Amino acid sequence: MKINYNPYSKDFWDNSWSIYKDLRDNDPVHCMEDFGGAWALSRFEDIWNAHLGSYKDYTSIEGTSPPPLLLGDDSGPGHISIPTNDGTDHRDYRNTISDRYTQSSISELEEKIRQLTIDELKPSLKKGKVDVHEIARKVSLFTITDMIGLDRDVALKARELIDIFYERDPDVMGVTPKGQEAFGQCMGLMLQLASEWRKDTPPSPTHINTWITKQVREGLWMSDEQIMGNTSMLIITGADTVPYTIANLFYYLDQNPDQQQILKNDLSLISAAFEETVRFDHPTNILGRKLNKDMELHGKKMKKGDSVIYLYQSAGRDEREFDNPDKFDITRPTPKRSISFGHGPHKCLGQHLARLEGRVILEEIFKAIPEYSLQHDEMVRTFGEFLQGYRNMPIKF
Repeated sequence: MKINYNPYSKDFWDNSWSIYKDLRDNDPVHCMEDFGGAWALSRFEDIWNAHLGSYKDYTSIEGTSPPPLLLGDDSGPGHISIPTNDGTDHRDYRNTISDRYTQSSISELEEKIRQLTIDELKPSLKKGKVDVHEIARKVSLFTITDMIGLDRDVALKARELIDIFYERDPDVMGVTPKGQEAFGQCMGLMLQLASEWRKDTPPSPTHINTWITKQVREGLWMSDEQIMGNTSMLIITGADTVPYTIANLFYYLDQNPDQQQILKNDLSLISAAFEETVRFDHPTNILGRKLNKDMELHGKKMKKGDSVIYLYQSAGRDEREFDNPDKFDITRPTPKRSISFGHGPHKCLGQHLARLEGRVILEEIFKAIPEYSLQHDEMVRTFGEFLQGYRNMPIKF
């Protein structure tokens, strides 16, 4: 039986979990014939090993997201950013800001994130209704843009354009014309700002200050285009996954009243609930690489230069790695292995920030609103080949 896996298809969006299971059980190295013979890995173990093979077996230089890997489109905010480097280049570009993302450095932001959450919640508490995705989006956006050194009003404008870029139409493969236009406007804005920042540089310890005043390594400076790409990349990664995960958590608690009661009785489980939600319904559908060499896996012969995509949502439900993976269980023992934030040399730079934001935002929401009800008729889920999750999750109280 031929498995119909097309990450751009509405049929797939409507039936993704069953298609993922078919892939894991029957075709774990799936050839995507309609996408130039790209390959899709659906099992946890294979994706884990692929991450370990970064630099050696796989390269990020030609892109890590669906547009370049599946459509041959080198546009997009990530094509000149830190993740699209290998080896010493990746290490050195990443190291320009990595000290700001250590667990100890990130822990210093806790009170700031908490106050941001309280401030964003305050107006809604008088109304008796709040969208938890929107609260999380504002807090995570302002946190990352303050670290970057970007004005908040500019960040909101950039985020608005990026949201249009990620809107999907089932009749259009990939980015819509409206999305392409919005993307161009966002990149133009960021490039203009990069030029202005060289004349009036935000103070240290902002990322922009580092990128402008310090060499990446001896003789290598960050270009305006790279500052543009990295700023856009951080706005996206820093303000998408946490809001989606928090909104998804409220949805799955509503679907599993026993888990909701467990969490209400013990808020110390918030961090575990956040982790379980990422495993259960990962907001980042796809990332990937290109092969540096010929490789055979599960009897499939992949060639050097082939695109290989990693299906994180599928891996999170892999029966070979997790007991009873289709059960949402916030008391699940900590997994021995996790790819929720990647693995290997490209592991997510912002993992500690995401976990801290998730915990603090949820603590403040549950503290302020211990009893609530979801507004099911107003919930909206984003579907797409790259990002998925609830972008509208209103609760009344």
